[in-house]
Parts: sequence; C-alpha cells; structure tokens
Amino acid sequence: MHNFFRSKFFIILSIITVIILILMAVSTIQGDKANFAGDAVGTIVSPVQKMFRGIGEATDNFFSRFRSNSSYRTENEALKEQIKKLEEETRELYQVRNENERLTGLLSLKENSPQYDMVGARVVAKDPGAWYSMFKIDKGTRDGIHKNDVVLTDKGLVGYIYEVGTTWSTVLSIIDTKSTLGVIVERTGDTAVIEGSISLMNEGKCHLFYLSREAEVAEGDFLETAGLGGIYPEGLYVGKIKSLSVDAQGLYYEAVVEPAVDFSRISEVMVIRK
Repeated sequence: MHNFFRSKFFIILSIITVIILILMAVSTIQGDKANFAGDAVGTIVSPVQKMFRGIGEATDNFFSRFRSNSSYRTENEALKEQIKKLEEETRELYQVRNENERLTGLLSLKENSPQYDMVGARVVAKDPGAWYSMFKIDKGTRDGIHKNDVVLTDKGLVGYIYEVGTTWSTVLSIIDTKSTLGVIVERTGDTAVIEGSISLMNEGKCHLFYLSREAEVAEGDFLETAGLGGIYPEGLYVGKIKSLSVDAQGLYYEAVVEPAVDFSRISEVMVIRK
C-alpha cells in the first residue's frame, strides 16, 4: 500500500484530480455563457461521466441478467422436481395396474376352476439367473400346501411344489432340468413327454420327446397335461409346439415347446391343494 501512494500512477491521478477540482470551483462563477474554465471542466469531466455511466449501466445489466438467470435456475429446479414426482407417480400407477391385472387373472382362474382347491401365493425369492426355473413362494404347510401340489397362473402351468416349509415353499418349474411331465396334443390327442433342457431353459423353453412319427402334429399345436405320473391333473394348458423335428434315430418327433407362462416374469401364482 505504501508503494502505491509513491507510484507515478498515484501522483498523476492526484494532479488530475486537483486540476479538476480547481476548474470545477472556477466554473461556479455565474455567467450567461460558459467561461473558459467551465468549458474546460465540461470537456474533461464529460467523458469521465460518460465512462462511469456506461460502467453503471453495464453493472446494472449484469446483475439484472444474474437475477434473471437465478430465477430461471430456481424455476428449472422446481420443474425437475415436478417431473421426478410425476415419473414416480406414473411408475406406481403402472405397478398397481399390472398387479391388478395379474390378481384379476388369478381370481378369474380360481372362479373358473371350482373343481380345484386353490390358494394364491406371492413369489419371494428365485435362483440366480433371468429365468424362474426354481423359486420360493410365501405359503407353506400352514396354508395347507403339500409337496407335489401343482402351481399355475392364469396363463397356464408353472410347475409343482418341490419342497415345503411352514410358511414357504419351493416351486420347480417345467423348464427346469429336473422336471418331467406327460402332455397331450389338444388337436390330435397324441401323447408325448416334456422335459427341462439346459440349453432351452436359458430361453424360457423346454423339450418335447417321444411323439409318434405317425402323429399328424404341426408347429403351433397346443399342449396340455395328460394326467399321467401322479402330479399333474389332466387338461392344464402347458404351451405350444414352437418347432418340430425328427430325433437322431428317426423313430420319434421331438419339438421345442414354448410354455404359456413367461418364466422371466412371475410375481404371483395359484397352488392347487390336493
């Protein structure tokens, strides 16, 4: 600070300031016309005044834009919050709608199948992977469920109760490699066997074997349980033939079966209590 007062800039600025003050004092002398001193003051001061006025206007414009930008930012944040809230509400509505559709389907299944004693259950856990080849539900012996009880949805057959606890059960689905069931082709009445396959399980499908070469079946034919084996009752919808071929020995048809149930999305099921 001491060096500033001794600098050339400060000295020159001080001299100019003194001159301006002297000229301003002289210019206060009354007269009809601007005297030489007044004119000199006007000539010197006007650019300075103009400069400071310009600085003031620029400063005012800057703060005006700053206030405007702050207002925009505040409004933008408020809009983002509104959008986030609307997205959450929309997601909740979709969840409620989807759950309502599933539960309505299960209720309809129960009402349309009075010959079965059914109880609804919710999926609470599943094995790692994208497909529900084996999963747990929140009902067990306390709810009247036993081993080998059949599990299904309003779309079709899921599988059966593989293991049961007091308040939980494990479901083995028809796409699991440990699953086997007898089926019948609805259109022709021909019988065959469906088994889970490692390769097809990863696609949510299963394998059909032992379909007679004499059978007049075709891709797209529907399959239902044959009532053989002691677990599945007759007439439960399983799925349809996706592709048809002949086995390596040329003795039987074999096929890829597309189940009626989407085994990548199972939330609620019905259990047929025996």
